[in-house]
Amino acid sequence: MSPYDPPPQPPGPPDPGHLLARSSVRWSIIGVLLTAILTVAGWVVQARLNHNDESPAGASSSGSPTSQAPGPSGTTTPTDSLTPADGLTAAERKLRDSLNSDQWQRESCEHDKAPGATAALLCSVTSGGATTKADIVMYASKSKLQDVYRTYASKYPTLGNCDESRNVHGSWHEKGSTLPTGDMVCFTHTDGQYVITCTYYDRPALFQVKGTDPAALTNWWKTLDPVFTS
Repeated sequence: MSPYDPPPQPPGPPDPGHLLARSSVRWSIIGVLLTAILTVAGWVVQARLNHNDESPAGASSSGSPTSQAPGPSGTTTPTDSLTPADGLTAAERKLRDSLNSDQWQRESCEHDKAPGATAALLCSVTSGGATTKADIVMYASKSKLQDVYRTYASKYPTLGNCDESRNVHGSWHEKGSTLPTGDMVCFTHTDGQYVITCTYYDRPALFQVKGTDPAALTNWWKTLDPVFTS
């Protein structure tokens, strides 16, 4: 360096444009990373939602069955599994074998559905020269049976005799019995079917018959022998 050369100048301040450029690059990288993370999270949530949408209808997340209204016409889960031979549970076979085979065609009995029941059958019954289908249902307790009966009777508060009146509730006698056998209710359903439902005092059971002709169904019902053999 010549003694006449000017002394070197100290370095100047950093270029503001350069700093802003570096900061912009850094924020761009952060933005890309955040976008990628949010995108992956969205895929995970959507996958979980799609999995839930494929669950069977009516099943809850805990696998508990949905509740149903009481009565022989609803649905239920049997207390034991059906057997492939006759399609009946052990409880239903026991119920079938207790029926009066003079009128109840045991071989015709098939698995039926009734909420809260331990066994439910739909069988062909022949009486008075005519054959019709009848539901026969067994519950776990008499209190459960009464709950089901009250569901029917509460809709028809008039006390009466189904031998003579319709849309009433009262008691009934099996053929040859001097004491009431159980409670009953007879009514016209909203689908036009006339329904006779009878319960028992000595066991948690009920049977139910339906028909389009109330008078004919009532006369047929009067010819029934005792339903159970024991």
